[in-house]
Order: sequence, then C-alpha cells, then structure tokens
Amino acid sequence: MKKFILLVLVVFASINLNAQTPTWVCMNVTVDQSGQADFVESLDNFMGSLEQNPYTVTLNEVQFGGSDIDFSHQLCFLGQSPDAFASWGISGPPPSVEGVLFFSAFQDFVEVEQVILGQPMIFDPSNLDSDFAAVFALNVSDVQTFGSAFGKMMNSLDSDDGSFELHDAVLGAEDGVTHYWVARSSNISTFLSGRSEFINSGAAGQFISDAGDSFEFVFGFGARIVKRYN
Repeated sequence: MKKFILLVLVVFASINLNAQTPTWVCMNVTVDQSGQADFVESLDNFMGSLEQNPYTVTLNEVQFGGSDIDFSHQLCFLGQSPDAFASWGISGPPPSVEGVLFFSAFQDFVEVEQVILGQPMIFDPSNLDSDFAAVFALNVSDVQTFGSAFGKMMNSLDSDDGSFELHDAVLGAEDGVTHYWVARSSNISTFLSGRSEFINSGAAGQFISDAGDSFEFVFGFGARIVKRYN
C-alpha cells in the first residue's frame, strides 16, 4: 500500500490539465518527529526539481485535534480538473535523484493513515494563501436543505478575517463523513476574531436555524500550512 501511494507522488510532469471541476487528493500521514526535517527537505528538493507541476501542493501540520485525529500532517494535491488525476497511482518510479531521495525519506519517516479524494463545492484557490485552516467533517443527510442554508449564509458574510469553503468527500473519508466545511484565516488570532464576528453577527445562529437537522458534526481539527508549491 505504501509503495503504491509513493508511486503516485511522481506523476506530476506527464499530466495536462483541462479547465473543468477542480479535484483534490489529501493524504493524512504521520511523520516521525525525528525525520520531519529530512522529509521536508527532500520534499522541497523534489518539488523544486520538477519542470512541470500540474498540482497546487500543500503540506499541512496538524496543531489541534481530538483523540480521533491520528495523523500529524496532511499532504494535499489540488488539480484544476479530474484530468489531473487520470494517471494517479499508475506512474513508474521517481524519474530523478531528487525523486529517489524523496521516495526514500517517505518510506523511512512517513506512515500513511488515509487517502481522501474530494471536490470543492465552494472554494477560491486564493484561499490557500491563508496559513491556518479549521476543518470540520460533516455528515449531511439533506443536501438540498443544507446547501440552501450554506449558500444563504455565504451571501450574508462580509469579513476580512477569513473565508469559508465547502468540499464534497468523494472517496476515502471516515465512516459517516460526506462533506468538509473549512474555515481559513491568516493565523489563529485572525481565525478567532473571525469566529467571534461570525457568532456575534447572528449569521451562525441563522445558519443553524435554516439548516436544522440536515447535518451533524463528526469531528474537527486545526492545521497550519508549512509548505506550498505551485
């Protein structure tokens, strides 16, 4: 399984993108603390060696999470369309010295806990310029009611302290998880300021009223982007 996952990381240079629905893959991984510096350095070198990179890639470090969050990092790949993942998982070995060294560091220091395929429903790629993200996994039982309430809420928001996103969990999510609600902000301080504004403005209460029992919260965690590429 790990070898298969490692092979998909080296497919970048051979893929062309079409302007269709954006798609992403996130690997929830545990990086051995003793090897984190070596892993990040090898990732830097590998990404820097690529002449073409069809993905926006982020490495996120988990900062907050409950006992059910059993990973330390997320390695995420965002493609402009599903075509970006047409060859996902069927590539050959790393084509460069940097790729081989990254492959080795991944094997030595990384344990893959989960691989999730998803698609954004409400998302602006510029949101990835924000370093902090709070991710809330949801079980949406009535998509129409929830979507209407979420859209109404988005139209009522006017904040400089962050942004909201909604993502569809296509494959690989935990049992009961259908969607991810992501709140992004520059840092923890601005996230908390935006949270207070969201609650005090009445938008949060109105959303809960409009959405009713169309969804339930499953779990959440907070993470910081430590590396971004492309």
